[in-house]
Amino acid sequence: MDSRLTMSPLTGETNSIETNPTYRQGDRPMGRPHIEFIQSSEVESDVWQISGIAAKAQARTLSRDPGNGAATELVNFPAGWSAPTGYFSTDIEVFVLDGHLQIGSYRLKQHSYAYIPAGVCSGPWEAQKVTNALWMPSASPQFIAASEHAPGNRLERYIPSIDSSALPWAGTITPGFPPGAMRKTLRTDPDTGASTWLLGVLPQWRDYRAEIHPVIEEAYVVLGGLTSLCGTMTQGCYFWRPAHIPHGPYASATGALVFFRSDGSLRTDYILPE
Repeated sequence: MDSRLTMSPLTGETNSIETNPTYRQGDRPMGRPHIEFIQSSEVESDVWQISGIAAKAQARTLSRDPGNGAATELVNFPAGWSAPTGYFSTDIEVFVLDGHLQIGSYRLKQHSYAYIPAGVCSGPWEAQKVTNALWMPSASPQFIAASEHAPGNRLERYIPSIDSSALPWAGTITPGFPPGAMRKTLRTDPDTGASTWLLGVLPQWRDYRAEIHPVIEEAYVVLGGLTSLCGTMTQGCYFWRPAHIPHGPYASATGALVFFRSDGSLRTDYILPE
């Protein structure tokens, strides 16, 4: 099993990191394959429908766990798509890329985000015009039409709508991250540290170090582009990376806006250039 030395940006200590571990989520093997990287427009589109919702849409499945159905999907909602008020059997994250979704009294416009915990009642839902959005269920979802929340819901964690354009930029959370990058945090799970955020980098931004994280990381390029040894990720490109996979170094000639998620608290160990 290969390993390499990295330097922690926080402590300066070197650590031996396995680069070919057995990836696990809890006590079960990881279900999603390592994707580094794909262009979403090249993924085949198929009919998208959730059990309990009659209306259909089209979707490109970017990644899916065959065990529990957790997925990241690029859904194309046609004008007029709708669903009644109700709740889902699993947590749902939504990030609107263009168009807008109406969810009850909340309007998710371009680059808006919502987090709907399982059992929390929301809606009615409507796409008044063609809308593309990232749809991220934590397992295969079922929709139950209802006017009240389900027992055991986590209403206190419900995020009905965040307009990311109205959020102020903040510094990145990684010590030693190169200047020219900023972060907008959309959600952080108080139990696991799992996080959803936007990263923005300026044109001509560059890092000369590769990275390793102890958590799963996935990303979708919303605007601009990022270049690594694997090529240039342009708008619409996506990756899903298990923990402990070396990646980078990265640079951006044009600048970029990237949507990220992790399944735990993000820590970065750097691989210094030889």
